[in-house]
Amino acid sequence: MEYDKNKPQEELLRKTALRIVKDTPGLYGMPDLHLDADFYCVCMDDPAFFYETEKEYVIYVEHLLLADACLATISFQSDPRWKPTAILCENKKIFFEMKEDEVCFTFEISGLLGKTRTLYIHTILREPGVTLRIEQNDVERRAGEYRKEKDYPLVQIEAARHYIFAMRQLLHFLEIPQYLSREKLGYMLLLGFETNNEVHGDWPPHWHLIFRWPNHCGSQAPHIYLDEQGASTHNLMCIDKIPKVRHVYEKGEWCTLVDMYGRPLMQCRVDTQGGMTVTREGYHQYSMDAYMPEGVVLRENNQELGILQSENDTRNGLLRVHWKPVAGKGWCEIVGYDPLTGEIVSHTVE
Repeated sequence: MEYDKNKPQEELLRKTALRIVKDTPGLYGMPDLHLDADFYCVCMDDPAFFYETEKEYVIYVEHLLLADACLATISFQSDPRWKPTAILCENKKIFFEMKEDEVCFTFEISGLLGKTRTLYIHTILREPGVTLRIEQNDVERRAGEYRKEKDYPLVQIEAARHYIFAMRQLLHFLEIPQYLSREKLGYMLLLGFETNNEVHGDWPPHWHLIFRWPNHCGSQAPHIYLDEQGASTHNLMCIDKIPKVRHVYEKGEWCTLVDMYGRPLMQCRVDTQGGMTVTREGYHQYSMDAYMPEGVVLRENNQELGILQSENDTRNGLLRVHWKPVAGKGWCEIVGYDPLTGEIVSHTVE
């Protein structure tokens, strides 16, 4: 039973995504879904909200914003070529049944607000004053522009991950996370880009160096774009919650990030060789070279400090980051995560 009459007003509705993960990757065609609910809830048929990747099906349901105990059931004919290994909604794994030639599952949509987070396969690392988000990209889940492109951006994915960990190290050299946390001025947010979300294009490849203010609005969000070799090309600065206010900083141009009181926090610059330099008043200049497969070299006033290396196994959920300084002791950070959701299951630094 699908309710398709008397559609409620848009502000009363939410689009919630679900993922049906296949045991055997391949393109088999979209299943014919039957949805049953006791309230307005329909499967969307727009290709942006109803599509297949090599590894999974992505479906969105549009439903009323309801408070509690609101369940919907979806069923479809099973396909002998594949079986579901997991079904997820809002990063929670849902119980499903195989009934003869049918797959059936029931999910809750109660109390859901904001944009759906089902497609966020993110590993988030936080310490006072700085947060990192590692997007766990997979070529077999690619969507949007990344499905249209002939070449998958493996090099840029590696480069972006190296850059955000390298930038975390540079920010610590500048004592910025400690300062922001102590003065309650917000935090630095370092992001890569995701390739598995039809609705959020996140294209072309780039990474983010964001100064997130406590009240969010007005936060400065540099987007650092990458070429095919993983080198940084330019900085597109946007302002959170203020649309169409942006500025492009070309190579060699300094960009100043300021706090909510208008005071300068730091400066950043995309360098001519594809790396990046950061500094703040009273401190030296710290930089990272352009990405290389061996890692990213970090420098202080052009003097090499060491190299940062990272490996990421998205199939098994294992991320490693190594800091190898020229002088002194280094470290290795090891993060185990759920490859379907990105959620951390173990975290050690050795």
